[in-house]
Amino acid sequence: MRSIPRFLFAALISASLAGCQSVASVDSATAPVDASMKTAGTPPVEFPQLTCAKYGKPLGGDAKLTASRVRKGDPYYIEFRYRKSYAIISGHMYDVFGRLDKNGKVLTRQYIGLFPSGSVLGLYGGAIVPVPGELLPSSRDCDYTPGAAYRVSLTADQYQKLLVKVRQALAHPPLWHMELYNCNHFAAGLGSVAGLKPADSHLLPSFAYIHAFIRANGDKEISG
Repeated sequence: MRSIPRFLFAALISASLAGCQSVASVDSATAPVDASMKTAGTPPVEFPQLTCAKYGKPLGGDAKLTASRVRKGDPYYIEFRYRKSYAIISGHMYDVFGRLDKNGKVLTRQYIGLFPSGSVLGLYGGAIVPVPGELLPSSRDCDYTPGAAYRVSLTADQYQKLLVKVRQALAHPPLWHMELYNCNHFAAGLGSVAGLKPADSHLLPSFAYIHAFIRANGDKEISG
């Protein structure tokens, strides 16, 4: 039997260890608003295509918080989440953002995370060269229970800056690369609107990166 080419072997190993390796199954950024978004009592959202409405969950799903930096009175938030991927051991890191009520309860959830386009071919191709990225939530973002979640509240001004970043990303999705720019980098990067900085090591798998990200920003994980 012929041996596996060295570059392909390296790509397979890298895919098992590096961060952000979930394969996306998403619609285009111009997808029509799902009818379930019109559910009575559901607050409006800025990006209907970034909700879980098309998967039957207009309000998305809650997550047990691993760490929280929520100031009383802040009307908005961004939440950094990690979830497992049964295809790749490193999992996937993504963002959830939206509105809070006066008591800090989440009112809306919009999801965004960087995936490589092209399914498995894009995943392994992106271990070698940058490939086009996709940003809309997959069914797994909406259905899988997050393994970790870090919520940070935002002022109105910070939230507007976040919306600008999201709008720009949707208009021009970044390229995805296994090591140079993956889901960890994209998700953590949106936190800059709140003054958050990325973790020191950019090569950590997602299941470790989110905890390093929390520590890098001086927050402690909630025990229990």
